[in-house]
Amino acid sequence: MARRRNVIGGAGSNINLKKTTIELTEEQYFFLKEKVLELQKQNQKASIVSIIRDLVEKDRQEWAKEKKEKRR
Repeated sequence: MARRRNVIGGAGSNINLKKTTIELTEEQYFFLKEKVLELQKQNQKASIVSIIRDLVEKDRQEWAKEKKEKRR
């Protein structure tokens, strides 16, 4: 479940952050870890967390798109 919350950063600015918690089976975890390591080799500066975040967000968008198309 994703939640948005405001966090006060430096100099009193508001920054929107999204916290996502996912539950994975052991098989899903190792698949995801392999995928992350593959992608990290392509982009040396990317962190594992940022790659996982991008993969989760992409999957979430595809799921929402499929759900929307089914409603039509």
